[in-house]
Amino acid sequence: MEKETTIYTYGNENITAKELISLLQPYHVNCVVDCRPHLSEAIANNTPSDELRAELKAHNIHYIPFHQHFGKFPMKTLNKRGNIVYTKAIKTENFLAGVERIQQGTGKGYTICLIDNQHETKDSKRFTLIGRYLKSTFHILHLTPSKAPLSQETLEQFAKDYAIRRKAQKKQAEEVGKAGEELAGLYLARQGYRILDRNWNLHHGCELDVVALKENTLHFIEVKTRTSDRYGEPQTAINWTKMKHLLKAIHEYRYRRALLHTRYQIDSIAIIYHSNNDYRLKHFLGIRPDGGACDDVHTYTPQP
Repeated sequence: MEKETTIYTYGNENITAKELISLLQPYHVNCVVDCRPHLSEAIANNTPSDELRAELKAHNIHYIPFHQHFGKFPMKTLNKRGNIVYTKAIKTENFLAGVERIQQGTGKGYTICLIDNQHETKDSKRFTLIGRYLKSTFHILHLTPSKAPLSQETLEQFAKDYAIRRKAQKKQAEEVGKAGEELAGLYLARQGYRILDRNWNLHHGCELDVVALKENTLHFIEVKTRTSDRYGEPQTAINWTKMKHLLKAIHEYRYRRALLHTRYQIDSIAIIYHSNNDYRLKHFLGIRPDGGACDDVHTYTPQP
């Protein structure tokens, strides 16, 4: 069944109220529904609701605040991360009342544009929640200043394709990381290290890739593997936050293994990986917790 009525949406792109009106006029929008959670927030260069209302009125465009319907959602509709759960939100009384008002408005001949302050359409409530619900009844078009409008269905397909690509990239990264850890283990064994633990996990974010012993010194070795140095050498991934987590995990490991009096150091193995026979490995020995230079660097490249 073809949907005859179109509803438009638009998010804050840092334009003035007049520029917003110019964007809407080609689509003959005569009613703006403001879905911002706080109406004093910026829709266009800090234009609050009263000023926006006045500017729209001057161009014969009705303004309707909808923060109580589509702007705020009760705590019971949120998950532990504070994100809105679609199946819960669409059952709330305020949301359904807002949908009914939209239907009444279009029935009276209004061409509606929903606006909010969320720049990225794919992350906005007007796409993930409102458009998703209304698409069964209306043709939803998301506007941008510089591109042609995109339908709800097109954006949903883009989102699905993106999720598939991200999943494939994550899987590839995991496979590369696992291959790198195996190569690091082989290298350490050749160099006379005795591996005590791999992937020792205190909790998420506090992990030790490799714990090895050589000449009565514990080596806590962070392994970083990349397929190229396009985004920097792998060792650059050990930033201040990572070092803080490493030190916490190291202290707990030494305590649990009764190794508090054993000398230790932090190392890093950085690998640029192409295949198991084509890679470049750098072993950074004695990385200083304060971010200073390491004591030594050993480079290893497999022989053809």
